[in-house]
Amino acid sequence: MSLHRVSARVHGPLSRLTWFLWYLAVLLIPLLLTWHVLAPPDTAPGGAVALSAGLVAYSALVVTAALPARLPWLIASFGIETVLAVHRLIALIAVVLVLVHLVAVLIFDPRGITILDLAHTTWAARAAVTSTVALVLVVVLALRRPGRQPRYEGWWLVHNGLVAIVLIAAWLHVWWLRHLVSDVLLAAWFIGSGLLLAGLAARRWIWLPARAGRFAYIVKSVAAVPGDGVTLVIQADGHPGLPFEAGQFVWLKIGSTPFVFEEHPFSIASSADHPDRMEFTIKALGDFTELLAALRPGRRVFLDGPYGGFTIDGLEDAAGFVFIGAGVGITPLLSMLRTLADRGDRRRGWLIISARTRHDLMLVPEVEQVRARMNLKVIEVVSTPEPGWTGEVGRIGQNLLARNLPRRPHRLHYFLCGPAPMVTSVSRDLVALGIPHRRIHTERFGAV
Repeated sequence: MSLHRVSARVHGPLSRLTWFLWYLAVLLIPLLLTWHVLAPPDTAPGGAVALSAGLVAYSALVVTAALPARLPWLIASFGIETVLAVHRLIALIAVVLVLVHLVAVLIFDPRGITILDLAHTTWAARAAVTSTVALVLVVVLALRRPGRQPRYEGWWLVHNGLVAIVLIAAWLHVWWLRHLVSDVLLAAWFIGSGLLLAGLAARRWIWLPARAGRFAYIVKSVAAVPGDGVTLVIQADGHPGLPFEAGQFVWLKIGSTPFVFEEHPFSIASSADHPDRMEFTIKALGDFTELLAALRPGRRVFLDGPYGGFTIDGLEDAAGFVFIGAGVGITPLLSMLRTLADRGDRRRGWLIISARTRHDLMLVPEVEQVRARMNLKVIEVVSTPEPGWTGEVGRIGQNLLARNLPRRPHRLHYFLCGPAPMVTSVSRDLVALGIPHRRIHTERFGAV
């Protein structure tokens, strides 16, 4: 990877439309090609249902595998939370289509239930049974997903192993049904889809870790911060640093090699103008954050990234910014503020941060340091005030926003980060105040 700065803001409506058309093509082209090759008189109605459901199910599996493959432009276009939500939705669609395909085959295939007799059936049928059983196990494990707890990594390992079995067996099933790939175009399509999946897997599990190994960092300090958090500071180890845009995030890996399986996504809290020194503030949740707190200076860590389009990059003509965060959602906002301060940006800014109590407000000293360097108004909001509290009380809502924003708030850009309910609620309040949707940028924590 070169060390030039790569802009994340090349991803507006046109980019999202382009991605949508690509995925629509992946879903439908094999179906259209098949019906071009197989004329309607050649296929009975029941067979047509089985064939169509199977082909679209296979295509949906390909899309499902491609979505979480950490493609930077895709994540920047839609946001990681949207990418993963669509991934889960299309996975459910694929499961339904596979079941429709299986039922139609059992009803309309002359061999009936005997097609499931693995000892005497065809290799295509064996591959289909293997893929279907693995897919059912994926669904069962997904329903029992433990969350980011000690056994999460084991669950993730099994999940990815089963997904690999599903995809390989599904591809072999299609390939061994020779009449589906007897046409040159169809054969080229399915070979291409297999190469695409293999390439995405090689990139995700080989190339990205190898790149992370080239850009290792050294732990400089680890310190507890108010709000039940841990701040980790790392320094580039023999390189100028991994370029990123203010507001982006990386997957952090701790281990003797970048090929370790356990990794967690964290927003960068430091200035994008100094990629050689990165800072993260992480909420104390689970065993991984306990591991972070136990890190000692000199330990090597590895980063996969940067990712995301939640960034001020490309908004040089904006009149000003409003940053709204709750809890640890302050971290990407602090990165943006520090970057603006380092660049001597004198545009007006507003920072609205909320927590349950004053002691739960995170990174207050760091915010004060930034406020001294730029034209920034800070509004602190607590839901449970203590005696003597003179700031805002309650939640960030329409009335609070109306009191603290300037006369023409529609000229500003708004960056919201925090728990999903807060981000959704405040977004609605901003729209009610006349803020255009295109000026509201969001990132929801807890989606990955």
